[in-house]
Amino acid sequence: MGKQTPDVVIGTVWRNNSDMGTPQSLPILLPTVGGQRWSCHSCGDCCRSLVVHLTADDRERIDAGDWASRLGVAPYLSVKRSWVLNKRSDGACVFLDEQGLCAIHVRSGETAKPLACRMFPFSVRAVADGWQASIRFDCPSVVRSEGEPLDRSTIAIGEVASLLPHRAGRNARLPFLKARVRATEDELTMLTDRLARWLGDRSVAWNDRITVAARLTTTLEYGRIRKVRGRRLAELVQLLLGALPKECGSPPPAPTDKQRGMLRQFAFACSEYTSLDEFRSGAVAKVFIRVAQMRKAEAFRRGDGTVPALPGFSKVVTFDAVESVQPARRDRESIEDLLTRYAVARLESRSVFGAGYYGWPVFRGLGALWLTLAAIGWFARYVACSANRDSLQFADVARAVGIADRAATRLPALGTLAERARLAYLMNDDGLARVIGAYVLVEQAP
Repeated sequence: MGKQTPDVVIGTVWRNNSDMGTPQSLPILLPTVGGQRWSCHSCGDCCRSLVVHLTADDRERIDAGDWASRLGVAPYLSVKRSWVLNKRSDGACVFLDEQGLCAIHVRSGETAKPLACRMFPFSVRAVADGWQASIRFDCPSVVRSEGEPLDRSTIAIGEVASLLPHRAGRNARLPFLKARVRATEDELTMLTDRLARWLGDRSVAWNDRITVAARLTTTLEYGRIRKVRGRRLAELVQLLLGALPKECGSPPPAPTDKQRGMLRQFAFACSEYTSLDEFRSGAVAKVFIRVAQMRKAEAFRRGDGTVPALPGFSKVVTFDAVESVQPARRDRESIEDLLTRYAVARLESRSVFGAGYYGWPVFRGLGALWLTLAAIGWFARYVACSANRDSLQFADVARAVGIADRAATRLPALGTLAERARLAYLMNDDGLARVIGAYVLVEQAP
């Protein structure tokens, strides 16, 4: 997988700070992730699992279609000073019909659907002179890379982005590499390109690629690089990528109990999301929900006994059973391809630091990406254990990636000071490499 060059798509968007409100054409940057494809296969997964927020225009179109009368229930609800699509008791959107299709789409066409539905599985954020697009891996078709090449979707992304106000604001500022060390655009391009190339190097075992990336990130975070900038920083990164693989001849030491507990708590944080019923619950109910979450988090820290049920799972499993699940003995190539696509997509869309990831500095954001890959290793084992499998399969890893990516960049809890502290702890004592090594997803090739 070579250099990932973004495609540029032109979408006409309104810039509020332009003279007389004149619309301008702005570029939409969509990374071309090697091998990534997508088309909607009408699986309905997003219609069941996501809470869809509505714009004023969305609600106006729904009202004009007289959907309240057609459905016999309110098509949307007011929640926390915003409006969201209503859901049935089984969790499905009220517009999902018996054929598994969107009733709005069937009756009035795709352009009548809410903007969030039309955009999925893509997302865009305003940057200085355009839009940065990224693709979401909580869509099954994205995970399996099924459908048309990504560049076939660029026109649709541009059409939807043209309806959004372009307010870059603080997004226009370059992030810090680390505390008080502001990055340059050339440095960001160099880092993402070098790491994407490294992760795509299939001559190196996948487990070693991630271990080296984690150790590189930790070295840069704690090294004195204030004066090692620009070309010198690029030379240092290249030097480390040449030297660190030599340390991967043997697996990293096993993580300590505390490091394992931290990893499990991070995995739990990624798995939690707020359902529509929880959004609508009163203050007293929210207190009980919060207390229950704290108890679950403590159970994940201890890691003994029964795993508290995660959203979407009903089978009772134990922490010991999850830990006993073995890496994949087959599906190695397809699993490594999925993990590479996911990591490179996050890197190239810059959803791992700065405005794309809770405002975090670059090296800490990269550390969070490697920690997410370790959490995927734990999730995949939980999925396999719930299906009574003693070793991983592609389906387990695919679902684990979807769980992790649904949270990444979209769950405010992952950007808190507590999560920063957890990551800082795991970036010490080779913690990232150790938890990655404990939850590898594929057996090392002989």
